[in-house]
Amino acid sequence: MTENAKTNKISNSRAFWIVVSLLASFLLWAYMSSTEDTTIDKYFSDVPVTFQGAEELRTTKGLIITNVSTDGVTVKVSGSRANIGNLHASDLQAIVDVSGISQARDMQVSYTIQFPDRVDLNDADVVNKSPETIQFSVVKERSKTVEVRGVFTGSVADGYMADPIVVEPATITLYGPEDELANVGSACVYLDRENVDATIGPINSSFVLLDNDGNELAPQEITSDHSTVSVTLPILMTKEVQLAVNLLEGAGATAENSTVTVEPQTIQVAGDPSALEELNKLVVGTVNLADFALSYENTFTIPLDNALRNLSGTTEATVKITISGLETKKVTANNISLTGGQSGVNATLQTTLLEVTIRAPEGEIDAITADHVRIVADLSDYDDTTGTITVPAKVYVDGYENAGAVGAYSVSVTLTTGGA
Repeated sequence: MTENAKTNKISNSRAFWIVVSLLASFLLWAYMSSTEDTTIDKYFSDVPVTFQGAEELRTTKGLIITNVSTDGVTVKVSGSRANIGNLHASDLQAIVDVSGISQARDMQVSYTIQFPDRVDLNDADVVNKSPETIQFSVVKERSKTVEVRGVFTGSVADGYMADPIVVEPATITLYGPEDELANVGSACVYLDRENVDATIGPINSSFVLLDNDGNELAPQEITSDHSTVSVTLPILMTKEVQLAVNLLEGAGATAENSTVTVEPQTIQVAGDPSALEELNKLVVGTVNLADFALSYENTFTIPLDNALRNLSGTTEATVKITISGLETKKVTANNISLTGGQSGVNATLQTTLLEVTIRAPEGEIDAITADHVRIVADLSDYDDTTGTITVPAKVYVDGYENAGAVGAYSVSVTLTTGGA
């Protein structure tokens, strides 16, 4: 076997490369171990500034920190590689102690660098800091109550409508420097949804602060008594609903020979889907066809359930009814009788003749005379009454089932007790 062949065989051996790897690892470990105690200088940029005692200053003295000159500092630290080599700027803090402040004023103070617990402070020296001091203002904390508005920035599905967003609480209290609070006009919650067809919420949402012109603010020192608010977007179904009238048939008039018009014919309403899905018409009132002769007109208030809203704005409907195929005539009837009443009470009719209006089909009206008309007054409700009274009476047209009297009628009756 040649020398080259032997060399290739060794270099292609798995055992060979395992030995090489172990040797390299050992050499690296030996190097690192020899340098762990080496002193190094390390720079840390944007070390966060923390005000120690700021919360107590606020709660006990009503003072807050504002106008801080910088949020982060740069420091140079000297120490062994083992002690500080793995540190990052986020591991350090620039501590400004404000616990001893007692009044509002502008300040410029030095700070100390705080290391994490794993660092040996005997082996970590702060060589220099930039800047050397932190400038800030201590001011009296003020409060301001502002309205929280909701703004919907999406779309609503066809056949639905969105009501204004409901925000709870409707106002929040802000705390901070007076000059910054003065710029705040309101707080606002934005809700963005597409093709909405059902009520959204209540959900918890964050809010933004706006100035008096509606521009968004980036608060610096402002805090609030609420971090979130409850938001509800009410969604209502909309529907065009027909207006109708109930008819009580009588005196020959039925729905078939009555022409009814309602103006307006429909109105647009909105409401919860559960209250609106099954609603196809609204009955504005009831008309007794026996209360008039051949034509009728009246105005009704459009009734709406409290769960529904009238989007059209029309609150009244005019109902007109025309009776066709019937005619009317007046007859004077004398067939008047009494029914009901209590024993021991004498009833004497004072009305002996009564003119009534009869309505009947055109082919029957001429044949109807007073002999076909019967008038009955019921005294059942007057058991404890004496004297002359007016009693409602019903009119019957015997022999003509498609005929009847239109209008309301009554007779005068004298009621006495005993032998009077």
